[in-house]
Amino acid sequence: MGSAEPTVKVTLKGAPDGMPETVLVRFAELSHARLKIPFGAGYEHFVPESPALGVPEDGAVFVWCDRTKFAE
Repeated sequence: MGSAEPTVKVTLKGAPDGMPETVLVRFAELSHARLKIPFGAGYEHFVPESPALGVPEDGAVFVWCDRTKFAE
């Protein structure tokens, strides 16, 4: 059995109604400029509140910036 990929708990600011305020994301996802989280009929995009800090640890805050729809 392989080991589980590490996850990081992040807080989402400005998320649409109904979306959780905190989520677990794979650590590897934090190396991208944005988090892309599926929600409803699309993806909600978030950027780090403090991008100068590099890859954040648990408790990092991400701010909503955009929404895209799923491809049909």
